[in-house]
Parts: sequence; structure tokens; C-alpha cells
Amino acid sequence: MKTIVINAGPKRRDLNAQLAKSAAKGAESVGSDVEYIDLYKIDLCGCMTCLICKQKNQEKCKCYWRDDLSPIIERIFDADALLVAAPIFFSAPTSHYMALLERLIYCMVS
Repeated sequence: MKTIVINAGPKRRDLNAQLAKSAAKGAESVGSDVEYIDLYKIDLCGCMTCLICKQKNQEKCKCYWRDDLSPIIERIFDADALLVAAPIFFSAPTSHYMALLERLIYCMVS
């Protein structure tokens, strides 16, 4: 089993990161292969609405925008479980989480 744990918070030592690391340890304790990712350590952007992911002749849905998030999106779709720890600031999740979500949604609905 493959699990991806994402810390979508800007601080690597706050409660949000501690919860994400605890979830990763829990998944490892039951035998899952875990990959831990700090979103604020990578270079990423939101969906560019290029719509290449929506072309019908593609084998599988994938994002064609090339940045550090592109290979992570492909690994997310190959994983069995995805755990995201995203803090809420001003009644909304972080901007990096929203960028990830935009890119995932376009790939999922295409």
C-alpha cells in the first residue's frame, strides 16, 4: 500500500506539521509505504487552465504543466491513500493547498 502525506502549512514545526508527521508514522506502522511532502518546500503554481488534460486522446488524465508539483500529482494518482494537513487562515486553507487542489480537480474531472 502506498500513502502520500502532505503538509500544506508554511511552518515545518507547527502543530499542523506534527499532525502530518504523526499520520505518516501511523501509516508506516501498519505497513504502508509512506512519502511525506512539505508543499512549501517545492516550486508550484495553480492550474493554468491550458486544458491539455481534457484532450480525449490521452491515455490517462495528467497535468502537463511542468513544475515541482507535476510528478507529485502523478504519484498521488498512483497512491492508495492521500492525507493532507492544511491549516485554515482567514476562513480558508493555505494558497499552496488550493493550488494543489485546483491541479488535482482538473485532472480528475477530465
